[in-house]
Amino acid sequence: MNDNTTTDNKPVSEWLSLLYVIIFALVIRVFLVELFFVPTGSMKHTILEGDYIFSTKYSYGYSKHSFPFSPPVFKDRILATQPERGDIVIFRPPHRMDMRYIKRLIGMPGDKIKLTDDLVYINDKPIKREEAGEVVSEHNHSYKKYKETLPNGVSYHAYTLANNDIPHRFSNTETFYVPKDKYFFLGDNRDESNDSRIDLGFVPFENFIAKSQFILFSTKEFLWLDGGNITQVFTRLWTWVSNVRWNRMFTNIYSL
Repeated sequence: MNDNTTTDNKPVSEWLSLLYVIIFALVIRVFLVELFFVPTGSMKHTILEGDYIFSTKYSYGYSKHSFPFSPPVFKDRILATQPERGDIVIFRPPHRMDMRYIKRLIGMPGDKIKLTDDLVYINDKPIKREEAGEVVSEHNHSYKKYKETLPNGVSYHAYTLANNDIPHRFSNTETFYVPKDKYFFLGDNRDESNDSRIDLGFVPFENFIAKSQFILFSTKEFLWLDGGNITQVFTRLWTWVSNVRWNRMFTNIYSL
């Protein structure tokens, strides 16, 4: 009798164990960390297309956008911690709430931001900017590399196209006045980024999802292409594996 009871309860116990694992995984994804895939080059060469970014969800507290599908569980943020200038943030862009963007935080609430000949001015003062050579992309495009230092001492590299025949459309901008509880973002790839200079505009703090930390994995080839199917995934598997960027794995993105 006891043996039968144990046997009858075993499937229930296995299903409960699986449920606990799923709940545990969801808790980690929602409240602690998340892996973010980068499909575009707006942050090149700091972040490349095909990078998988390890990000921390708890860095700025939590809003409804911390959860899958952004359910209206509460307004604004809870357990909020203010971001710092120079952070690389994953967020919902106000003009495309179905997407997630990754950009560098440049302007804080109340700031006045302007670009003149690619040089960023914050509250009428130019940030420190030094030439740092030239780099060539995997697609043989040349970029001028600059080391920029923000007023809080955070340094990073920004890039502009080296080809003078290509117009630098966003090198000179109007003056942007950052509203309360909103932020101004730029892509490190200054000539090829749809950021706060263009369609993105200012981003509310509520839209922040996570703070980027390091590159967990990176590959030149995408495993899943738009319009593809599971058969295509299998046929591309070797191409995907053979194009892994081993030198980028486990790299702190704030050191690039």
